[in-house]
Amino acid sequence: MIVYRIFSFILWLLAVPFCMGLLLLPLLKRSQRTPGAALIAGYILQFFILELVGIPVVLYVVYDGFSAFIKCYTPAIILCALAGIWVTYLKGKKGYELNFKGLRQLSEHSLEEKIMLIMFIGIVGFQLYMAFTRASFDGDDAYYGVQAVIAQQMDTLYRINPYTGRSSPLDVRHALALFSVWEAYVGSMSGVHATIVAHSVVPLVLIPVTYILYYQIGGILLKRKKELLPMFMVLMALWQMFGAVSIYTPETFFLTRTWQGKSFAGNFVIPAVLWLFLSLFGQKSRDTEVPLLREGWKILESGKSIAGYREESRRESDGQRGLWILLALLNLAGGASSSLAILLSCLMTAGFGFLFAVKEKKFSVLFKAGLCCIPGGIYVALYGALTHGLLIP
Repeated sequence: MIVYRIFSFILWLLAVPFCMGLLLLPLLKRSQRTPGAALIAGYILQFFILELVGIPVVLYVVYDGFSAFIKCYTPAIILCALAGIWVTYLKGKKGYELNFKGLRQLSEHSLEEKIMLIMFIGIVGFQLYMAFTRASFDGDDAYYGVQAVIAQQMDTLYRINPYTGRSSPLDVRHALALFSVWEAYVGSMSGVHATIVAHSVVPLVLIPVTYILYYQIGGILLKRKKELLPMFMVLMALWQMFGAVSIYTPETFFLTRTWQGKSFAGNFVIPAVLWLFLSLFGQKSRDTEVPLLREGWKILESGKSIAGYREESRRESDGQRGLWILLALLNLAGGASSSLAILLSCLMTAGFGFLFAVKEKKFSVLFKAGLCCIPGGIYVALYGALTHGLLIP
């Protein structure tokens, strides 16, 4: 039975999100198609579908809401995962492949870099050990943790007051943030109590996933000094360990309240916005049609033909399109963690979009940033309508 549950956790927390990420990976440049990027993209898509499917169920299904959610959510993510495998298989016949360059270069690291990597793995291992064996509890567990338990045991979503156990009107303040529902879902699919999932299992997955995201960010920031990347990861791990200078810092939430949506917002959603914009800023913007007289010296310098140069430009453009799509998905997926996360991610999208438009000298960049904010804008409008009584479910 234990083996089955461990296998279930691996399936629903790693394998399915990874395969879902494969569906989005062809939209990125080859250099960005790493296994880590696939897992991150998969989690973004997974939480996007969580909100897309879960919000109507929460609002309009009073009884047996959790069962209805499972019936709708499970086929959606399985279909996306199978589609990711199928797309990868079909494109693999045409030379498409994941980028394992970073893994292959591990053996080429210097002794100092290998020592730093071992230190990083040791620190993260210690964090996982402490998160698993020294799980902390706080007042918020009386709400968020209990909501997950109520979903499992009472088969209803946000219709019971977790403080009293009595039926109540829909809790519109929290009803759109479905992180607790996701934890209840993982527990139900694995046959494990929601509290165990939240306090013992989720940290073992989300902590490494967050460090994978930081690794992607570090790879962009240190693009020309890859030898410093292991040191960067060690510093990030130490920062997380000793950043608990108050109960409100992201570092405190990261290691002591990993299972709460607010922690996911501060340690995944916001860094994911930074990762996507750093990736956009790091790409060279070229038009597909390259004027020969203006760009001829670049072509001659690189030794490429005009056709090859245009093909590279097309790939750059496609890679940017994929990043914008991921950003749009993230601006709704963040709502699973916290309603405030949507506001922050959309504000960051607008701010960084403006800076990117200035850099590129293109108004179209602002237009793309605005399109990416549409899912988040709909979420905010729905939240406002619910909290002000304009929409009564």
